[in-house]
Amino acid sequence: MKFQDALLGLAAVSFAASSANAALTLAQNYSGSTFFDAWTFVNGIDTNTTGNVLYQTREQAASEQLAFINSAGNAIMKVDNTTSGVNDPTFGRPSIKIMSNATVPAGSLVLMDAVHMPFGCSVWPAFWMQGPNWPNDGEIDIVENVNLAANNRYTLHTLDGCTHPAADVSSTIETGIVESTDCFNATNGDEGCIVQDPSTNSYGAGFAQNGGGVFAMLWNDTGIMIWFFNRSSIPSDLPTANPNPSSWPTPTAFWPSSSCDTAQFFSPQTLIFDTTICGNFAGAADIFNPSCTGTCTDLVADPGNYNDAYFEVSYVRVFTK
Repeated sequence: MKFQDALLGLAAVSFAASSANAALTLAQNYSGSTFFDAWTFVNGIDTNTTGNVLYQTREQAASEQLAFINSAGNAIMKVDNTTSGVNDPTFGRPSIKIMSNATVPAGSLVLMDAVHMPFGCSVWPAFWMQGPNWPNDGEIDIVENVNLAANNRYTLHTLDGCTHPAADVSSTIETGIVESTDCFNATNGDEGCIVQDPSTNSYGAGFAQNGGGVFAMLWNDTGIMIWFFNRSSIPSDLPTANPNPSSWPTPTAFWPSSSCDTAQFFSPQTLIFDTTICGNFAGAADIFNPSCTGTCTDLVADPGNYNDAYFEVSYVRVFTK
């Protein structure tokens, strides 16, 4: 174990050196009035997670005020909270799923600054990335949890052979809490390898009440690192034209290439925002019942359950080397 610790320590040193020496250049800036222009709106039912939603076209989303730029210049992506589905057994609540037109290559830093993210019983939001051929080209979940959870979870999904270090090692390379270590999609019902954020301000009501924050994902030869910075702890260089991850504190989650070869398991990734309802995660009884009452699908018809189910995003920026 000491030998493995030493290897991971070297990986951390390598990360700092490579980050400092590799200048990052702004490649994509999704913000302001043009935020939605470089994304494709997915239309139709949720075929990915069997959620009780109907994703809207850009035209529908604009007409229904589900996707728009607010007076603060931030992008709003929300679940419909006005339409009743009572007495309609086929009802799918209107929602938003968008996918970036540009892909994110290896050697990139992704920043997502949000003021608010969706939460509530039955609600399942995500900000994530995936390659063109899933799971062969990998998936990186930067924001994801469900229902009334207070802590965000960071997850990788891959083919067989990618793992996260065990918990006794991870404490030396990240601040997060290891929930699972096997990233192989066929293991444990596609659970993936999960690191939970220790901060109760990283998700849900706590995130919103504290003004949100910034999620940062760095993907390079050293591995995949994710940070969450609440509003009061954002590094001064992060919002600038020259963010410098090597000067930031220990990442919240870190998958070193020594146990998950990023060149082998990940191809250029498409950025995705979506919010589904119930489905095979939020709607699972063992996940839903500890914090919510009744049955997940019973909530779908009542629009009043979705007043907090929206993203308010200041910007998404992608820097590449």
